[in-house]
Amino acid sequence: MKHISRRTAFKFAGAAAATLAAPAILRAQSAIRLRYGHSQAIEHSTHAAAQAFVEKVAELSDGGIQVDLFPNNQLGVDRELQGMIETGALDFTHTNSATLAGFVPDANVMNFPFIWQDADHYLRTVDGEFSAALNEITAPASGHRFIAWWFDGFRNVYTRGREVKALADMSGLKIRSPQSPIFVETFRALGANPTPLAFPEIYSSLEAGVIDGFEGSNGIIWASKLQEVTNFRVVTGHIMVGFGLVIAQKTHDRLPQEARDVISQAAVHAQTVQRGLQVASEDELASLFVEEGGLTENRPDLAEFRAAVQPVIEKFSADLGTDKLLNLINAAA
Repeated sequence: MKHISRRTAFKFAGAAAATLAAPAILRAQSAIRLRYGHSQAIEHSTHAAAQAFVEKVAELSDGGIQVDLFPNNQLGVDRELQGMIETGALDFTHTNSATLAGFVPDANVMNFPFIWQDADHYLRTVDGEFSAALNEITAPASGHRFIAWWFDGFRNVYTRGREVKALADMSGLKIRSPQSPIFVETFRALGANPTPLAFPEIYSSLEAGVIDGFEGSNGIIWASKLQEVTNFRVVTGHIMVGFGLVIAQKTHDRLPQEARDVISQAAVHAQTVQRGLQVASEDELASLFVEEGGLTENRPDLAEFRAAVQPVIEKFSADLGTDKLLNLINAAA
């Protein structure tokens, strides 16, 4: 599985920044106050990016726009935050395509197992026409308008009591999956017993034996200290979800154009920060799980995994409202 290079990540982010005009200073008689809530731990690169966004908005607006930041589920778990975006009760968040698909099924195309050839493929896609095409669907349907895209890395499987050296070893394992039908069906196709739980419940559920394992990307797992309650890391790279910075459509609509311009520029800055941090940490974190976390790492033959999930891809492809998003992903490969 190919990792994105640091140079490539900054190339994409820098190109986007270069298209923006010099930042305008927002001069307003009274400050605009907005709220940004997210569900990640403060150690995660997405929180660092959120902080960078908040600080850049204040800088570019000369204090005319203030964004209050609420990390680590302070305003609710991820799905609750997305409901707040939909109603306009929350102004900003960052979320992934797994959660988003619960509101807009077409977002599932980003969650198809093994759809991304590598990280460069993902970045080429989200930095191209795909983002505008997705916003055309999500903004009117659920109020989600993406203004930047994070890099979250490929997801792998972690188990507590059983090693997974081949597909057959997945049989019957109670694996926590996101509350997303395509994740549930993917793990069912792999022979596991998928168990949807809110992310904050994973640690205690592993300790209590409610689940046998879970899946996820390097950064959020390490930041949440889940390596403390698991023993085995299975390098599957089965899914890499889209992960992006969102402004509520209702917030976007009520802001003056000058404020929108400041927010757009700050979002590009935050994107550069997040990608730089996450790319730099991917290989390091992968080794830390073994060297410091004490996990045993296995790398099964993925050909049988890919074959097992093909019916899942076919099923969810038929459910898409449009082929445009899938075509853009394939065209960027």
